[in-house]
Amino acid sequence: MKAIMVGVDGSAYSDVAVQYAIEIADLAQAGVVGAAAVYGDFEGELERDEHTVEEMQGREQMPRTASGWFTEALDNCNEACAVADVEFVPRMLSGNPSEILPEEAQAVDMLVIGAKGQREKHVQLLGDTARRITRSCIKPVLITRERYRPIKRVLIGYDGSPAAGHAVEWVADLACIGDWEVRIVTGAMTESSLAEGAQYAAALVGTRGVDADIALVEGDAPSIIFDAAREWQPDLIAVGGAQKGALTGFFMGEAWPDIVEQAEVPVLRWR
Repeated sequence: MKAIMVGVDGSAYSDVAVQYAIEIADLAQAGVVGAAAVYGDFEGELERDEHTVEEMQGREQMPRTASGWFTEALDNCNEACAVADVEFVPRMLSGNPSEILPEEAQAVDMLVIGAKGQREKHVQLLGDTARRITRSCIKPVLITRERYRPIKRVLIGYDGSPAAGHAVEWVADLACIGDWEVRIVTGAMTESSLAEGAQYAAALVGTRGVDADIALVEGDAPSIIFDAAREWQPDLIAVGGAQKGALTGFFMGEAWPDIVEQAEVPVLRWR
């Protein structure tokens, strides 16, 4: 992993995303790319700005008010990276964040975005921008929440798909560096190919010197994940974003958006 992009807009949710991006970049010895996406309907007087033109790679105009706001947000991100001794690259982009961030993220290894949580009938809802980015981005996306807390426990939702396998590998690589606890949960009978796959995933984590617990639970994907999260209290949930589990067609399917939408802790969606 060489570069992690984080959406920066100066909000408290963005600040949390920056903290997670820095934590992961520090473990992975990667750099952080701070991306401020300025939407075209941002209120403010349009003005030519030579510095802005350079940062925006040829775009000649942007709202004056937005320029100052997002420049300050990027400066704050730069300062946070400097404290952690993590390399930082600022990017000022013009366009709808839900469209421009997934496009720009193709050049990095991971995208981190802060999701504004909204309580409604005890369900944590994503903002529209975060939802669109998560569904469209082809790179792994980490969706953070309202508060930052260091990652110590990671819950992996495993369905036998290649995407879930990649999530396992990513967690394994960083778990040994960050001294993370790892638990793998899957919807599988004890004697099944999916259960064997979960055992293999745990063995893979073990090759990095980290013991991974396995929980085989019958049920639908969101319920399994949320029940395991309530019981174990992870700091991060990692799932594959494939359409179907490779071994059984069970588990994630189209359930991963529900997991991302409703989880109360950050969720890494891997493809």
